[in-house]
Amino acid sequence: MTAPAVTSISDVSVREIATVEGRIVSITVEPRDAAPQLTARIDDGTGRIDAVFLGRRSIAGIEPGARVSVEGRVCAAEPTLRVFNPRFELR
Repeated sequence: MTAPAVTSISDVSVREIATVEGRIVSITVEPRDAAPQLTARIDDGTGRIDAVFLGRRSIAGIEPGARVSVEGRVCAAEPTLRVFNPRFELR
């Protein structure tokens, strides 16, 4: 099986499936009274994208400073691009 080609965040296309790689610069977790959601903001030096994990409040290894590769369908959300429930791999 061939690994998907990595695209720089500045070159991703909305509504297309993309694989990006970068460093997690921040984590946001929804409060306990809201539906579980963990958002990891990823920066690759060309831009930023949010990886949003619905139904999760924590994922082992997903923390600020970690290098990660994520793959999923890119959504346009103001002001940041997002990928919901992406396939991911810690680098």
